[in-house]
Amino acid sequence: MNTVDVMRDYNEFERKLFPSFNGVKESDNNLTKFISNDRHGSYVSFFSFDESLTESIVKEQLSYFNKRNLCFEWKTYSTDKPSNIGSVLLANGFEQEDTESFMVLDLEKTANLSFDESQITEVFDREGIRDAIIVQEKVWGGDFDWQYNYLVSLKEHSPDSVSIYVVYVNGRPVTSAWLTFNGNSPFAGIWGGSTIEEFRGNGYYSLILNKRIAEAKSKGVKYLIIDASDMSKPIVSKRGFEVIATTTGYTSPNR
Repeated sequence: MNTVDVMRDYNEFERKLFPSFNGVKESDNNLTKFISNDRHGSYVSFFSFDESLTESIVKEQLSYFNKRNLCFEWKTYSTDKPSNIGSVLLANGFEQEDTESFMVLDLEKTANLSFDESQITEVFDREGIRDAIIVQEKVWGGDFDWQYNYLVSLKEHSPDSVSIYVVYVNGRPVTSAWLTFNGNSPFAGIWGGSTIEEFRGNGYYSLILNKRIAEAKSKGVKYLIIDASDMSKPIVSKRGFEVIATTTGYTSPNR
């Protein structure tokens, strides 16, 4: 896999051309951002500018979102320019999140693995999506209403662009994840992928991972991407995902 070409295509097809349900997308010569309808959920998706402009552009974006009383994430990749973006964000009060591995799977070179589909429930309505979000809140803590609203809006306006899965144990949602498609992009994305702590070790993460790989392959997508945590990285590596870059989010100080 040519990682430089893959990253270039990912920037063009995903970071610049993402769907903007439950909010709006704005772009200029320096960056592309999503402005959520909720207080949380906004983010800077792509940026590229001269290092001498970093301070002024960071302050400009802070002012933009502060005026709207919105929190936002500035997501960075290790391949991004300018290279001083992280230090400037920290100097302006942003909080650094955990670094993850941006990994890509070439689906043309990947075989499907068998899995017990009967354990997986695909959810379509608000109640099912709420169950998926309950898992995320249990695992990560905090209020994920912005994520719930985004998934509901995405499912209602573009149902074929997202598949949302939940594993239930005795009626309780214990694992959730989703798979997104973006028009003609060669990339599909896997997100969520979380299991409540007391139910880990039962193979539920791998179960939903294999389901999403099979679905992406069936739709003819070329690549599957994930921002893998240290917990997920060994699992997806075994399925053939390769590290393209590392990614770090910085959360704005107006939380």
